[in-house]
Amino acid sequence: MIKITKAGWLYILITILLGIAAVNTGNNLLFLIVSALLSFMGISGYFGKRNISKIDIWVEFPEEVFAKKEFYLTVKAINKKAFMPMFLIKVLINNKSVLIPYAEKYGEGRLKISVYRRGIFSIKEAKVCSVFPFNFFERCFTVKVDAKKVVFPEPKECNLFQISDYKFKAKQKSEGQVIEKQGYEGDFLGLRDYNFGTPVKYIDWKASTKSEHLKEKVLSAIQSTPTIIEFEKINMDLESKISCITYLAVNHKKFENIFVKVENTTYNLQDKSDRHKLLTKLALYGMKDEAIG
Repeated sequence: MIKITKAGWLYILITILLGIAAVNTGNNLLFLIVSALLSFMGISGYFGKRNISKIDIWVEFPEEVFAKKEFYLTVKAINKKAFMPMFLIKVLINNKSVLIPYAEKYGEGRLKISVYRRGIFSIKEAKVCSVFPFNFFERCFTVKVDAKKVVFPEPKECNLFQISDYKFKAKQKSEGQVIEKQGYEGDFLGLRDYNFGTPVKYIDWKASTKSEHLKEKVLSAIQSTPTIIEFEKINMDLESKISCITYLAVNHKKFENIFVKVENTTYNLQDKSDRHKLLTKLALYGMKDEAIG
C-alpha cells in the first residue's frame, strides 16, 4: 500500500506546474528541471520499495503480563536483504507504533501496550511502513506474526486479609465467629490473664493495676499456621475472586503459609513455579478457546 504524504503532494504539484510551464514556453531549462524532478521521484520509488522488502518481524513479551496493566512489548525487525540496510522503519501493532531509524541486519524497539482482559493474547500480524528516502510516499505492507501470551488476571485487593506494613491477620470463620491467630508481633487484639513464660514486655501494667491479676497484651501473629483458601468456596462473583487470588499471588511476600486450592490442586504462594501455575490457571479459568487480539 502506498500513501502520498503532504510533502509528496507538494512535490507532485510543483512538478506538474513546471511541466506545464515547460510545454507552454518551450524552455529547455524547465524541461531539464522537470526531468530531474521525475528522476528523483523514480529513485524514491525504487529505494522506498526496496527498503521495506524482505523484512521479518518478531515480538517478545515480558515474563508476566497482567490484564489492564501496561507493559512493554519488544519488537524486532530482521533485515534479510543482502546489501541494503533498513531506514526509518515504522512497525505498527494493535494501533501502536515504534520507529526503528536505522539498522543493518537487526533493529529493535519497544511498544507500550495493555490488554483489556485475561486469557490468551494473540498477535497475528504487524504492519511495516516507511517514508524513506525523501518522505514523498509512505509504503506499507503486512507481515504475519505468530505470537501468543497468557495474560494473567488483573490483581485487585480484597478483604480476605487485612494488610498493614507487611503484617497480616489471618481470619478464619468457624461457626459464624471470626478467630484471630494469636502471636507476639502483629496487631493488638485485646487483653488476657498473664501466662507464665510470656515476655515481660507484653505485660500491660496499667491494666494490671486495675485487676487482681496481671494482664498481658494479645497480639495477632505474623507467621500463621498453614491456611488453605479454597477458590470455589469464596463467596464472590467469578472475576472478583479471580482478581482477589491474583492479588494474593502477586503480593505473596506479605503472606506466609498461605495455600490456594483450585479444582483439587493446591498451590503454594511462596513457590515461584506454583505461583506461575496458579496465575496461568486463573487466567484461563472458565475461558473459551478464543484468543484476545
